[in-house]
Amino acid sequence: MKRYISMMVIVLLAGCAGQPSHNSPAAGATTGEKHRRASALSDEAKETALKASREYFGCIDRELRRYRYHGGDSRHETQALLRRCEVHLQPVPAAFAREGVDARITRRYLKHKRIQAARYVLRNLMALEARSKATQADGE
Repeated sequence: MKRYISMMVIVLLAGCAGQPSHNSPAAGATTGEKHRRASALSDEAKETALKASREYFGCIDRELRRYRYHGGDSRHETQALLRRCEVHLQPVPAAFAREGVDARITRRYLKHKRIQAARYVLRNLMALEARSKATQADGE
């Protein structure tokens, strides 16, 4: 155990020693540039993406409230539920395209939102499934 801890400390210290300083060009600070811009997107594009995300997750919440467990595979049920709300993400690619955002970055953003939603839905459906099975076991 001591050997493991000492190895972790060495790895941690070696990783910290390789960090560039905040004043070096490698850290993103160039001469004359004091602050980096957080985003090159316009406020309109950010607002469109935020609104679409809220509507998407709002739709998912509404669908989850209406959902009743019928005994299927929760992965397939998750996929079906997400498909019904997919329409709410459609404004994002158009808004990003108007700003000149690369299609790969747009796809990555949408994939991130879909993965977040899938994890959320799957977690909730699995809880509903477990609750349903527990109540069935109690009734027997």
